[in-house]
Amino acid sequence: MADKIEEIVNRAIEHTLTILGTSRGAWSVARKGLERIHDDLAFAAPGHPALARLKAFIGDQDRTRGER
Repeated sequence: MADKIEEIVNRAIEHTLTILGTSRGAWSVARKGLERIHDDLAFAAPGHPALARLKAFIGDQDRTRGER
């Protein structure tokens, strides 16, 4: 399961960066999706290191875009 968590997080980040490269206003929608992915994965694999990386990515994007 742990390898799948890492793969899901990697794909979510990669896909989000692709979307953000084409649509600057998409962050609020992408953020909601990433939070949902995080919460679902945290339920299935609490404490997995990839979850901290996903949260850090969300925080970095918030700071970059001047949100939250």
